[in-house]
Amino acid sequence: MKHILKSMWAPCRYIQLFLLVLTPSYTFQRLIQPRAFFFWKLSPRIGQQHRMELRGGGTDVDQDGPVVEEPRVWAQPKRALIFMDVFSEYHGMFLSHQAREAYGVATISVVSDYMRGFFEQKGPEEIDRWKREFIPTTEDEYDQWMAPLREYELVAISCESDSGLADAERFGCSLNLTCHNGFNEARRNKFQMIQTVEKAGLEVVRQRLCESVDEAIEFGEELGLQEEEGDIWAVVKPVRGVASDDVHLCKSTSSIRKAFDKIHKSSIFGSPWEKHETVLVQEFAVGQEFAVDIICKNGEKKIAAIWIYDKRPANGAPFVYYATRIYDGELGEILFDYLSKVLDALDVRWGLSHNEIIITENGPRLVEVNCRQHNMNFLPLTMSCHGYNAFDMLLAAYLGDQPRDSYPEEGEGLRLDWNLLPPIPTKRMHGQMVHLSSFVEGTLISINEEALMEIQQMDSVLDLEIYGPFLEPGNRIEKTIDIRTDCGWVQMVHPDKETFDRDFERILELMPTLFEVED
Repeated sequence: MKHILKSMWAPCRYIQLFLLVLTPSYTFQRLIQPRAFFFWKLSPRIGQQHRMELRGGGTDVDQDGPVVEEPRVWAQPKRALIFMDVFSEYHGMFLSHQAREAYGVATISVVSDYMRGFFEQKGPEEIDRWKREFIPTTEDEYDQWMAPLREYELVAISCESDSGLADAERFGCSLNLTCHNGFNEARRNKFQMIQTVEKAGLEVVRQRLCESVDEAIEFGEELGLQEEEGDIWAVVKPVRGVASDDVHLCKSTSSIRKAFDKIHKSSIFGSPWEKHETVLVQEFAVGQEFAVDIICKNGEKKIAAIWIYDKRPANGAPFVYYATRIYDGELGEILFDYLSKVLDALDVRWGLSHNEIIITENGPRLVEVNCRQHNMNFLPLTMSCHGYNAFDMLLAAYLGDQPRDSYPEEGEGLRLDWNLLPPIPTKRMHGQMVHLSSFVEGTLISINEEALMEIQQMDSVLDLEIYGPFLEPGNRIEKTIDIRTDCGWVQMVHPDKETFDRDFERILELMPTLFEVED
């Protein structure tokens, strides 16, 4: 127990290490130097070259072979993790750094075929810069790629992007990784996902995969929708997507028609080659929505965090994110039991998944499974509220079974003991990510710095950021209607619920005053 507590109760040491990786990013600095600066004025967007330097690969275009970063101190035997599409400082970059420091393993950087296509469209300079991270496509390329890696045990692959998940599974199969789930399209295709879960005996929403708008309207009528808006709704979305991209909540058959026309033949993840030939129409599940981050270790599952979504009507949209809040209430066991069966049905035995689920009056209903991290900066919140985080759990699952004396001594305080982690975490503080919304549209004249200062000075606030387009007078800004149109975020943590709730309500009062615009 002493070993795990050393990691759980030493956030300052943990954060100081994190800052060494992320310079010049200013994330987390308020925990060490509270109120020392205005974060919304100091939120640099690092360039591609600096991103590559931070994650230690891709900069030497004259070399051949894979991009490998070795640890300062090797563990024995020599092992390596593969990281695909790593571009985020607080996701893949952090995770790969932790793997090297805490476990003494090498990390190998690759990019998916989707990202390869993006770089190839940019031209020869981008191809030269990134070519060492391209996945090998021929037998000769594969042999050349593998040659310097023969001495390593290749343990697992972690993919940061939705668009790269299929490539990660295929590549993992070809490498015969120690910890791998094989290939299964149902982990990404949202129609097949629900179909597979239903075949496993779990309750799911009704759905139909439609090739024509007439099919979509016919199924909408079966669900009870009419030409005019009513009380029964449907969800129309692509079978592949990320976040709320092209997900439409339809209240009538006419809105189903509009949604279908927008999705059908549109590009998949912006690809110039792949198009949506079908459109998914689903029953709308009425209830409270949760997100659950789960780590699997050879079939054994443990929850890293449960999040409850606070969505409200705003700016004419039915569901705008106001907060993503850490949850540890009575529904935890129900969520864990249902999602464990879902992951079993999809044959997810290893790795990290971000799962969305709605608790209806008739029980849980799956929204979707994403075999990647939660796409927000969750580390400060889970470290404060639980004492550990999903990434450290993931590394413990992949790498934690060796004798303690085989690891770097310097990384002992960074490692978790998987066997001491509970199946469901308990909350020692209240924590949430507040999604800042714009309630105005037009040409930006000014920003309410007094309101931002007041928010930053609140007892519950760890950090905040306003996104770049909302910082420059003269820019055209729009009202927030979904998570993609947020104008920023606030991270909140506090042990006292009354203080926490008071600060949150005040932030909501200040949100409509943040920006002044002219038509």
